[in-house]
Amino acid sequence: MPIKRVLRAKVVVGVVLTLLFGSGIVVGLAWDQTASASTPGVLRTEEPETDTERKKIRVVDAVGLSAVQDASVDSLVVFHVVRLRDLDAEFRPRYRAVIGDLREEIKGILTDEQRSTYEVLLEEHDAKRHSRRSKNSKQ
Repeated sequence: MPIKRVLRAKVVVGVVLTLLFGSGIVVGLAWDQTASASTPGVLRTEEPETDTERKKIRVVDAVGLSAVQDASVDSLVVFHVVRLRDLDAEFRPRYRAVIGDLREEIKGILTDEQRSTYEVLLEEHDAKRHSRRSKNSKQ
């Protein structure tokens, strides 16, 4: 009989330790998600947007998010917007360099008269693009 008691005690201890370990994992995962998420107030100061502008680009709002889910989505959007800005900062100078090289090579095959016309057209094109970007950034 003493062997059965020891065996039963080991089984009980094993089950208790397994439950304790499992609950620790669940609490740790929950803590990790809440510790890395910012509060909605903090998000709006980092990324100032009106709710109307945010709703225009967030398809996920149509699924009926809870307040916690909305805050998590906001946090994810802010995180990835920062990543996109970093990528843009890295990409844009390289892109402009390629466009500059292309324009210079095109000028190299044009006559003087064509080159003058092309440069005027490029200035007009760049001014229109700058104007569109200014309008889009103000909206």
